[in-house]
Amino acid sequence: MNRSMRAELEKVIKSEIESVFGRRIVSSRDCIALSDEIYQRTQNQLNPNTLRRFFGLVKASYPASNATLNILSKYCGFTSTEDIYQIKQKETEEKPEVVEHKSLLYYLISLFQDAPVSGKCDKTFLSLVKHTIKFLEFNPALTDKFQGLVAKTKNGQDFYCEQFVNIDKLNSYFDNGLRYYMNEKPTPEAKLLVNAIQVYKYWLKDNTKKTKEFGEQIQDRSLIAGSSFYISSRYYAALLFHAHVSGYPVEEILIDIYKLYSTFTETHRNNEALLYFEYVLSEALVLTGHYNDALYYLGQFQKKEQFSDSPKYTVSGENVKLLKAIAHFKTGNIQLADTIFNDIKPSGFLFILKNFSGILYMYLATELKRKNIRYNESFHSLIHETGFLRFRSGI
Repeated sequence: MNRSMRAELEKVIKSEIESVFGRRIVSSRDCIALSDEIYQRTQNQLNPNTLRRFFGLVKASYPASNATLNILSKYCGFTSTEDIYQIKQKETEEKPEVVEHKSLLYYLISLFQDAPVSGKCDKTFLSLVKHTIKFLEFNPALTDKFQGLVAKTKNGQDFYCEQFVNIDKLNSYFDNGLRYYMNEKPTPEAKLLVNAIQVYKYWLKDNTKKTKEFGEQIQDRSLIAGSSFYISSRYYAALLFHAHVSGYPVEEILIDIYKLYSTFTETHRNNEALLYFEYVLSEALVLTGHYNDALYYLGQFQKKEQFSDSPKYTVSGENVKLLKAIAHFKTGNIQLADTIFNDIKPSGFLFILKNFSGILYMYLATELKRKNIRYNESFHSLIHETGFLRFRSGI
């Protein structure tokens, strides 16, 4: 890295540190407080004097070492200086030249901060989150600032970050949102969720090395004790993806999933959360080739859906049909797969899974010999847009 690139990297790191820290670093006292916070979050020690030199509060005879820059990057939620540089460069290239509507942004944040919420499945608040995410899709200049602020609120953490995992944007802005979330909620549970989602992201990107790297960090099953439906579903899905690329047996994972699911169904009647658990695990089972196991949970999903007239916000019946059709196709029940496929309405795919679902839908359409010359072009276009290289050769 040449001198100008290194200077730009240090500038980016300083900006990110002050964003995470919550204020500018302008005094020795700030450096002492920052040193303590860096240790708490990363378990790495940086001397306050090192920080004084880095922020220009005292004269530095030599530039910050690579080890120092890596620790500072980890404090900001990145894995390395390379990650922070690439991500921030990409944001600069993609960010449109528009004026941020600050009053609107802070109005949205105030809703997350102040709105009364009756529980994890509060229908009114779930609807608010859904419409907020849709709004941000059309106002990308607000997205990063919104994510940084909403991660500071409990409702933002519980709903935006944990329940509405934006799969379509895993290789885009939502990945940054997870970093903000973990910075603001430095708990074992939050770290578990983020690592589990990273396993899924890198599995979709067909990056075996990174999938294994993050997967190794979640192998302790005791970590999941007492976690919500939302986090536990992502956790066990990640175990399946990690086992898939590592060639590990999955029987023990499948048994643990069933035991946990049985406990949930006996002790909880929260349909939205149970439906979420069933869907996320079914998706992982289909993608990793465990089709009969997936069909069991998909069947349970549809039984509950028949007896529930409440609107769904974090799951979609159309996505369930798509997974069922793929599972039946893969197990040789072509006629049933064809029948289910004909009943799918792509417009009903969950809004944070539109592109992901489109890839699966067009794959199955091609396998079922649907004649549409645009399917192949659209299929590869969506793979390029999402970065989900895993599906280049199908499922």
